[in-house]
Amino acid sequence: MKTYLILIVLSFMLYSCNQESEKLNSLSNEWELIIEDSIQVDYLADIREGTFSDGIGVIKDLMSTTLVKFDSTGRVLIQKEYPREGPNSIQFLETIHFHEGKYYGLSSFSGIFLLDSNLELLEKIEMPFPGEARGGAYNRKNIKIWNNNILMWYPGRDGVSPYLDYFYRDYPLLELFDLKSKTSKSVVRIPPTSKFSTDEFFGRPYLNFTIENDSLYLTLSNEPLIHVYSMGDSITWKRTVELDPYQFQVITGQKAPVTYTQMMQLHEGSIDAIYSDPSNLIINYKSGIESEVFIENELKERKNFSRYPEFEKAFLRIYNSFGWSNEIRIPSKIGPILNIESTNKAFYALRNDDFIGEEQEYLTFYKLRLRQK
Repeated sequence: MKTYLILIVLSFMLYSCNQESEKLNSLSNEWELIIEDSIQVDYLADIREGTFSDGIGVIKDLMSTTLVKFDSTGRVLIQKEYPREGPNSIQFLETIHFHEGKYYGLSSFSGIFLLDSNLELLEKIEMPFPGEARGGAYNRKNIKIWNNNILMWYPGRDGVSPYLDYFYRDYPLLELFDLKSKTSKSVVRIPPTSKFSTDEFFGRPYLNFTIENDSLYLTLSNEPLIHVYSMGDSITWKRTVELDPYQFQVITGQKAPVTYTQMMQLHEGSIDAIYSDPSNLIINYKSGIESEVFIENELKERKNFSRYPEFEKAFLRIYNSFGWSNEIRIPSKIGPILNIESTNKAFYALRNDDFIGEEQEYLTFYKLRLRQK
């Protein structure tokens, strides 16, 4: 009888293990991007900056100081234009970040603008030194709130310009601003795994980063790597993860600075954003355009900038406990992604009307979702 009971228990345990194994095997790390719907926002402008969190989007008009807040149906909730001068002015806003009911607007050479949920200016957070960055890429993820501190891209300490040769090799990359003491310290050095730690010259990168589970994940746009740091009293590099894309055009390292002529002979691949949830990193990147195609189609000419999506592929890729997912193709008609809060939540991206060739009197955003196969 005892032997019979033991056999029953062993059979049950074996069945349970098989069920768990089948469950794990059914969890694929293959994903696809689904267009669930689209919404129309009754506003028309050149939009390059924005965010979408907790069912609410905020976008910035490139040519003015206007912010527009809208909901997931496209209904405009607030449209607010700020003065360019004076006590409530907002200028040179580059990145919008939502955190605990407030919006942090970063300007990499004039400080931080803190806005409430109604887009009213609460405070201009002055940095202890003027910034030295002068524009560049749009819609970057280069500001995060961590333990009552703001971690951000704000070069300029001691008057050091980010356009110096070897800036990324020789100087800290980010500032950590204490919201309580209103002081800032320079943090985060380039790791030895980065090509920018060497004596060679490359195309100038842009930074993106996210913080999750007290770890910082940092990317430089024209380097297909994710550098991982531990957050704490000091921010310490721990390891580097290779993105390993199928195609990623870069200007190879050389002994002299990269010239404008060289930059106009190909279009480098780029990591455009990095997002995270507690279990996943999500990388948004483009393949770049090889030299022969770039030159043949005269893509250095401004009139042809809208043709880039014809030749360049855009992807999302997810990194988690299973490793890297497949490369998830983003259709060319999809423009800038406002934000990705989680692999489980829908997110929004601006429709690329220039690529589609349609002119409308409103903005269209695609409602997107990542679906596990």
